[in-house]
Amino acid sequence: MRQTSAASRGSIVLLSAATLLVAGSLACQQRAPVAEKAAGSENAPKATLAKNRFTVDLVEKPAFPLPKHLEQKDIAAGTIPFATLFDDGDKLFHTPYNGLDGVGMQHTPAGTPLHRFSVGPIAGSPVPVGVQSCGSCHNMPFGAGAGLANTRVFFDPDQNGQPPYDARATISLFGNGVIQLVAQEMTEKLIAAKETAAQQAKATPGTPASQPLTVNGVDFGTITATASPTGDVKYDVSKVQGISPDLVVRPYGWKGQITTLRNFSVAASSFGMGMQAEEFVWRLPPAAGPDPDGDGVTRELSVGDITAMAIYNAAQEVPTDLDHVAAMGFTTAPDAAAKGMIDHGRQLFTQVGCVSCHIPEMHLGNTVFEEPTRRGAGQYLDAFLAGKTPDYDPARPVRFDFLKDSQAPRLEADPKGGAVVRLYGDLKRHEMGRQLADPAPVAVLHVTLAPLKYDDKVVMVPASQYLTPELWGVGNTGPYLHDDRAGTLHEAITLHGEDSPPAVGEPGRSEAQEARDAYVKLTPDDQRALVAFLKSLVNFSTQEP
Repeated sequence: MRQTSAASRGSIVLLSAATLLVAGSLACQQRAPVAEKAAGSENAPKATLAKNRFTVDLVEKPAFPLPKHLEQKDIAAGTIPFATLFDDGDKLFHTPYNGLDGVGMQHTPAGTPLHRFSVGPIAGSPVPVGVQSCGSCHNMPFGAGAGLANTRVFFDPDQNGQPPYDARATISLFGNGVIQLVAQEMTEKLIAAKETAAQQAKATPGTPASQPLTVNGVDFGTITATASPTGDVKYDVSKVQGISPDLVVRPYGWKGQITTLRNFSVAASSFGMGMQAEEFVWRLPPAAGPDPDGDGVTRELSVGDITAMAIYNAAQEVPTDLDHVAAMGFTTAPDAAAKGMIDHGRQLFTQVGCVSCHIPEMHLGNTVFEEPTRRGAGQYLDAFLAGKTPDYDPARPVRFDFLKDSQAPRLEADPKGGAVVRLYGDLKRHEMGRQLADPAPVAVLHVTLAPLKYDDKVVMVPASQYLTPELWGVGNTGPYLHDDRAGTLHEAITLHGEDSPPAVGEPGRSEAQEARDAYVKLTPDDQRALVAFLKSLVNFSTQEP
């Protein structure tokens, strides 16, 4: 269950030198269940409620929500139970930090001066340094959810502080841990296909051997291996599609350029908040020192803190649909007319071709999440971090099972084993056309957070390619598309192409053009039915009113 209110249900008010706190309102504080709070309110004398509803702390102090930083050695030793680690990650995620915690920067690690926060990107930082809490952006419709348009981040791929920038919408974290597991299993199969091609090539030196790269119904093209008489193998990746040439499925970021939830937590904390994780600082040149942002605070987030935040992010609720929410007793089930519209919309979703990218479901074999992990053919383990601390140890990971330990709603168990993941996605990059193109390509990051290189060249995602966003939860997480330009689902669909597109096979044409055109040709009633189906796919939490 979610233990804290993410949208900061009260406020922090600064009055001169005093910090005035609304009792129970800070995002970092634990919430009792709703029924329990109501009962307490009924029994408490009115005079006591009036007296204690507002408290004053006249001493400035760090907002860090835990008694001390979490140590990875304690996590690896198993002395911190999963439930406790989740709660700690909850607090760390939703706390609004202050200057005594090290939030913000006095200068970027590259040396650009900064008055703690910035409105837009500045030289030496890929994003603005402008938030004090992860939960201040990820808060709709529930904590750790998506964000409204004002939470968009303007990304500066050149880190020179000069436009044009890439606008990035704030996505929901619901189901993200499941997505990493699906990505890991897909990566294992893709790399196994690569190894099969290599073995076949070695059996007939000089003769190319090819293997299809199709997993979970997703076609990533073909890889070809050619072996020399001495057994050296070279790969032709020219026909690999929608994935980087190392065949690692990177499920995060609008471009599919980030490998793990841990990566995302480190990057967002270190740059977006200026709360620089020690594992980020370790990657900087020695001259940067222990306080590379010059704010007088070191070790702003420990390796253990980041582990807790990654676990909190991973164990969020799985998106669901209205029927499931109704079955749980939290809403009225759709009436016959509404259910008929949703069912018809689901059929139209398939009919117009949306399912070619937004695959309704995939099978997940292993429902246990590990942090850190060797799974995914070892491609999701940060070898740099493992070399810096022996307690970042895949032999001693944090583990939890999505079928029983994560937040409800949970994954749906598959009678044949594992789970059914109703993600409406494919974890593949697609060409989305000239209308949606970014100003420039974006670099892919290795799991060590260094730019990914292949054949000594940095791997880039083309400006007009994007990872298919999962549509589970799309019904209540607007606005839509990578930059929030679509204010409605209808608009988002029509922006998947254009009225006068380039010809088939010509540059700048969206892969979704045909599906978009089929939708546009539907009757208004059918369009409303398809949108109603999408609106029925929701994020839901049992822990927030």
